[in-house]
Amino acid sequence: MVFGAFGRRLDFSDRRTTLAAGAAGLVVFALVIAFAIGSGDAGLLRLLVAVALAPVLLLVALRWPYVFPAAVYIALVPFDQVLSIPGAGTLTRYLGLASILAVAVYAFRMRRIGRPPLALYLWLAYVGWIAIEMLRSVDVGNGQATLQAAISLVLLFAVFAMAPINERQLRFLCWATIAGGVIAGLYGMYLFHQHPELLAKTNARVTLDLMGQTLDANAFADALLAPFALALVATLNARRAGPLLGSFAAFAVVAAAIVTSLSREALLSCAVIVAVTVWFSRRRLLGALLAIPVFVVLPILVPSLLSRVQDAIDTGGAGRASIWSVDWHAFLQHPLIGWGTGNSIDAYNRNFLAVFQAYNAGWSRPPHNTALFLAVEFGIVGVLLFFGAWFAAFGPLKRIERGDSLYDLRVGITAALASLLLAGCFVDVSAHKHVWLVFALAAQLRMVMLTRPLRYVR
Repeated sequence: MVFGAFGRRLDFSDRRTTLAAGAAGLVVFALVIAFAIGSGDAGLLRLLVAVALAPVLLLVALRWPYVFPAAVYIALVPFDQVLSIPGAGTLTRYLGLASILAVAVYAFRMRRIGRPPLALYLWLAYVGWIAIEMLRSVDVGNGQATLQAAISLVLLFAVFAMAPINERQLRFLCWATIAGGVIAGLYGMYLFHQHPELLAKTNARVTLDLMGQTLDANAFADALLAPFALALVATLNARRAGPLLGSFAAFAVVAAAIVTSLSREALLSCAVIVAVTVWFSRRRLLGALLAIPVFVVLPILVPSLLSRVQDAIDTGGAGRASIWSVDWHAFLQHPLIGWGTGNSIDAYNRNFLAVFQAYNAGWSRPPHNTALFLAVEFGIVGVLLFFGAWFAAFGPLKRIERGDSLYDLRVGITAALASLLLAGCFVDVSAHKHVWLVFALAAQLRMVMLTRPLRYVR
């Protein structure tokens, strides 16, 4: 307990007290940095910066958890796989755990824990089924990694789905999602133009490369789908020049990054986002007339897209058709309960020679399809639980009617969910953080809707 000079407890709910504490913290921080710079010891400088920032970050986490660490975590989600810490996972993993703790503490402080959504019960059943399937795991290490990832993602979803949040906080998190996409897009395009030595490494596709690790271009583009959807909806719903220009600039950057990634699945998913947005619009015909020419002209402006399409035709989607045929054969052998957690690669290898393949995709290939991955490892039971929870995220959003102040968020999040569903047809997205981020945003939108009266904007 902290007391003032006269024995009174400091009230950090008071704005003046908070500002005074923040100013004092900045002064101390400046003095610490000056001392470290004067010493000339870089290691000491890093240590002192960390020590000086820790109390400030702790105070922010306790008072504004949706600013830090939640918004920082969300903004770094597109960088997830290139922010690895040797032998200790990724930076986003620890920011995610910190977000869980900070938001949970905030919920208990506010004494407002919401009723769990249907999706949470299905996710818990899904995790339980993964744990049961661990009993049949051949690759125990891979199985444990799958189970641990599922537990951490469902735990984050549970906390975010039941913690109190208002419309302003939710919009801030949506803008953090857009900001993460913009930063990733700008950084990817900077690497593409300023580091030509990476072109051979990435097959002349825009993606992320950090600390010697290169992100798969498809994963990079898929992580930008939610920022694309939210930025598009923000642009269409802006009523003033400032927000309009800002949201359009964000949309342009993210769209350019997706196009130059040459990801076929992401471009198809963008078409889904545009289609959903047009469908929810009052001017559907006008929207369709504007959108269709863009997708027609795009391959002409970016000729590499045509070669990517031709390559997909020649190779069966870069070997995906051959991989799917093997995994489908494996699934039919254990259709109800699957092969067990972490066993999809083993199932593929055991059936590789049993299926004729027009294109040889090679050994030890993952399913490259979310439904097929779930079917092979967890059987029909796992597929029903996972996609039951996915579609349960859509249910509460239908209660937000046109004219409500939350309607634009409904459209953006619905478009993001639909686009990721399509992307999951070409790669397994069941454990990708950018997918679970959209699940969490949908659950938080439900919480905002349930905790405030509907307001209409005409």
